Amino acid sequence: MNLYLLRHGEAEPTASSSAGRQLTEAGHEEVAIVARQFASRNLKLDACFVSPSLRAQQTSTTFLSLIFNSPEPVTTDILSPDKRAAQAIKFLENICEENVLLVSHNPILSELLALLTDGNVDNLTILETGNLACVSLEIMGLGMGSCPFILTPDPTIVPSS
Repeated sequence: MNLYLLRHGEAEPTASSSAGRQLTEAGHEEVAIVARQFASRNLKLDACFVSPSLRAQQTSTTFLSLIFNSPEPVTTDILSPDKRAAQAIKFLENICEENVLLVSHNPILSELLALLTDGNVDNLTILETGNLACVSLEIMGLGMGSCPFILTPDPTIVPSS
């Protein structure tokens, strides 16, 4: 499985609820830049799962609109900001698609990246807004994956652990 972890773009700092925070103009642009990088690699998506929050929904809409032959996004509470990476791993164990995009938040995405590649969260790579990490897995499980690349809105910046 190729698992793509996309953190939502920059969102407005406040709203009537956290779930109602919208992407800023800069947030839409961050996501568009990363989507174009993704598309330029001729990568494919078979499935897309998205947090129900507005900023994640807007991120998936912007991203998928720039990807050829993109799947319909499926909203799932398992990717809500209050969920944990372990819950997402259990969810992913039942996914049969080969190329899967998750659009969500931190800490869940950064924890998921660390757990799937290192087996623990001791050396987290923090995914910033608009970052997309690829995790390649033969078998779903702790420490079973590798991270061949992370796309950022500014390709000259490499995420740090």
